[in-house]
Amino acid sequence: MDAYAVNLPMADLITKLDEHLVNLGYTANTLRHLRQAWRALKKLALKEGETYFSKELGFRLLREHYDIDPYGSNYKSFKSVTRRAVMLLLEYQISGTIAKRQPKGEYEIPAGFNDVGNKFMESLIETNLAPGTLYNYKMHLFRATTFFVNHGVSDFKALNNDIINIYLKTLAGLSKSYIAGITRALSKFLNFANKHGYTEKAFVLPEITVYKDRRVPEYYTADEVSKILSNIDRGNALGKRNYAMVLLGARYGLRISDIVSLKLSELDFENNRISITQQKTGKPLTLDILPDVGWALIDYLKNGRPEVECDSVFLCHTHPYKAFARGETMQHMLRQYALSAGVWKAGTEKRCSFHMLRYSLASDLIQQGVSLTTISGILGHSELNVTTLYAQLDVPQLKACALEVPV
Repeated sequence: MDAYAVNLPMADLITKLDEHLVNLGYTANTLRHLRQAWRALKKLALKEGETYFSKELGFRLLREHYDIDPYGSNYKSFKSVTRRAVMLLLEYQISGTIAKRQPKGEYEIPAGFNDVGNKFMESLIETNLAPGTLYNYKMHLFRATTFFVNHGVSDFKALNNDIINIYLKTLAGLSKSYIAGITRALSKFLNFANKHGYTEKAFVLPEITVYKDRRVPEYYTADEVSKILSNIDRGNALGKRNYAMVLLGARYGLRISDIVSLKLSELDFENNRISITQQKTGKPLTLDILPDVGWALIDYLKNGRPEVECDSVFLCHTHPYKAFARGETMQHMLRQYALSAGVWKAGTEKRCSFHMLRYSLASDLIQQGVSLTTISGILGHSELNVTTLYAQLDVPQLKACALEVPV
């Protein structure tokens, strides 16, 4: 058997995970769907004479019984929750816990590593890293150190290369870029611990180089954006919220992280301004409130937004009506409206994202002849060289430059 944190027969493993998710506050409805998938998994294990859960068994269930790619995305609710059920089981077996999405600061690093972890995070804050980056560092450290503790390594004195390598093996199957982020965070943490005398020797982790895809970014045309917006039913509270969110992405090219974190205090209707600090860059950004955006926001705030004490503009429309969790992409919402409007991109498994709205705005501005410097200001880029990447979106000019293919 592999060196799992929770090495139990599958039936017992599922029972322990179920109890853990209940303690984490997973809703009864979510648990009902997860349990349905686990029952199917237990039937498959019984049929094949398997006592213990394994990644191979779980992935076989997904691929052969549900036609689900374990590393795929954009599935409808049933396939999505079935895939999630297998991944949760694998995560709990490997690490002994579930790193449920939480607000920043709630990942509590285990006691034996906590002191160094807090000092390390303080050192990162001093480097002015973006809040989202800091959140990811804390999450990666939480998962790694929790894994160590669940394998009997309670502090740095007991830490060794063997347990680190076992942890790295559990990352197999994740995307190369995600593994690179994990190893980078863990490597910096261990170097920090060694530099400050918490370890006698330095631990060397493999460096993973990720080359970004340089293809032309996908985006919606102005007509497609119009179709998506017109497909949102504004006759109900949820539609009013979603329309305002999509409009902010379409008219300003705002990142979804800035949309979901928008505060009531950042809306200035008297002076017709939206003033935010961007989540990704930490840079301030001030925008004029366009007429259609203003009316959409007013309609939602007056006629759709739940009346609760919360400074966030956009709220989850299920009790207790709180702000969105950090990292929420709202991809499922946009995808629903895009597909309903008959808008998708060939060859991308009908992928939809708010960032495609950002590319759409950039494409429109480029084709209108707006300078890259102006576009950089509108999109809130930290540097002009970031905006130059959007020059790839000038599709008409790219077509004009196309060479004739020899016969």
